[in-house]
Amino acid sequence: MEMLSEPLSLLLLLTALVIEVLAPVLHYHQFGEAVRTARDAGFSALFTCGIAFAVFPTIRVFRREMETGTYEMALAHPVSRCGFFLAKSFGAFLAFVLFSVTVFSVALVMFKGAAVGGEIASKTGTIVRVYGPFFVFGVGAIILPLAISAALNRFFRCRFVLSSFLICAVFSLCGGVASGVMLGEVACKLLPASLLVSCPAAVVLFSAAAFSVRLKTNAAASAALLILAFSLPAMDNYYRVESLARGGSLPCLEVVSAVLFALPAVAAFLLFGIYFSLRRE
Repeated sequence: MEMLSEPLSLLLLLTALVIEVLAPVLHYHQFGEAVRTARDAGFSALFTCGIAFAVFPTIRVFRREMETGTYEMALAHPVSRCGFFLAKSFGAFLAFVLFSVTVFSVALVMFKGAAVGGEIASKTGTIVRVYGPFFVFGVGAIILPLAISAALNRFFRCRFVLSSFLICAVFSLCGGVASGVMLGEVACKLLPASLLVSCPAAVVLFSAAAFSVRLKTNAAASAALLILAFSLPAMDNYYRVESLARGGSLPCLEVVSAVLFALPAVAAFLLFGIYFSLRRE
């Protein structure tokens, strides 16, 4: 809940949605294939904004605990250092999962809208980048949560950022489920690819959590991004969007192998975080 209440978290979520919604309809892309543009924009937003979400809000939440004395207050209760770190880390991971599901849901909506627009364009000869109702839904996923949260904050004193994030997630998930049902087999092909794209961000998230226990904000962010830079040579195994072109799909064994390959890195950073927590004075 703390991570979802970070203004930076909401800003990154809205940035990802803006990229997904506007990319297929901008004039710059009129000479490109709208369906492919919608797909690539969705995965690009999930990857880039997901990495930023995994690093910076996670570090901010951890460092606030360390610098305000909340960490010491928590340890005064029957809470172990190891348990505190694991709880905070997996809480941040759950926030990242909610972020990823929200972004992927809107990506499905825009992908379906571009597909319907392409069918209309082929029948009528007019240029329809994204079918209107789907585009309106995408814009609504950005604007509507802000408007509702502003009203809730004004009349019921609800937390604006947290309310906006949760409303956006629920609204987007509803549209994503409906679009996924309409897409059918295509949605089943997109889901494994989104899981792979999220793996590097998950690894970086746990590294950011571990480094935050020992290092200051800037140093922890630099260390986490350095881990990402070292993992770039293996990124082709996770960013497999081109494999979906022209009706392609990802083999299940390949997806499972890539996910299992990332698990030791996650476990290693969890152990580092526990070690740093136990050594912290």
